[in-house]
Amino acid sequence: MKAKRLLGAGLAVGLGLAAITSTAVVAAQPKGGKAAAAPARPAEPPVTKKTIALTPRGIQWGMSTKQVAAVIDKMLDEAYVPRYKATSPGVKMRALDAELAEEKSAFRRSRIDFGKLPTGMDATPLKGEYTYLNKESVMTLTRDGGKRYFFFIQDKLWKIIDEHALGEGNPRGKDYPSAVTKLAAAFGVPGRVTPPDPEKGRYVTEVDWKDAATHFRVIERGEAEIAFAYEDLVTLSSLDSLRPNKPVDANAIDPSVASAIRKEEPSPAPPSDKAGKKK
Repeated sequence: MKAKRLLGAGLAVGLGLAAITSTAVVAAQPKGGKAAAAPARPAEPPVTKKTIALTPRGIQWGMSTKQVAAVIDKMLDEAYVPRYKATSPGVKMRALDAELAEEKSAFRRSRIDFGKLPTGMDATPLKGEYTYLNKESVMTLTRDGGKRYFFFIQDKLWKIIDEHALGEGNPRGKDYPSAVTKLAAAFGVPGRVTPPDPEKGRYVTEVDWKDAATHFRVIERGEAEIAFAYEDLVTLSSLDSLRPNKPVDANAIDPSVASAIRKEEPSPAPPSDKAGKKK
């Protein structure tokens, strides 16, 4: 398999449905009448008729950061084979050795731990995919114009997110709806459409499926980009207990301020005696 296909191929079956549900709702609206109610969202994502496979070969849920790095080393070794075959021993071969070693090292250096201090990832669309102070981390593989993020909790791989370009002639689709339509055809069943819900930390439309081991989300990223998220169902079912430290609401009033406000509130006036005295 070529290196370009290794990064972000992710599915044994291929590619991506989305605004289909919203389109159907619009089509069902009577002319001049009230908008038809959106269909109820299923409690569970539909089960695919084909397996959701992880790539590259050898990646499994529950792997440690070291184990994932070893798999990436092997993937890179295989990706460099054609170039080694076309390179003569000597200076150019040594330069190729150094380039390969740097790619392997860069992946290891990419690790970010979500501890006490905020990270630069908070300013990216990945915000909400991780929490702080819960032994979580991420490693990033960048190559061939794409990015793949490996998320860990308690040093166990539980989520992978691939970022892909969209556009006319792109095999994944020209836009989000066409990408999701292709996935629905590949999986053999339409996905579950989940609209944005800022209160739950979801700011874009998502469509998802699952198989026996993996939950798969297609995340809208604008007109020219899309993201595929793969999540371990076992970890997902225990995520609440694995994340005992909950995110702090940035808009919440500081407890000390709230207490001071309560103290400054005037005491209620005593009830007036409206009955008066009888003469």
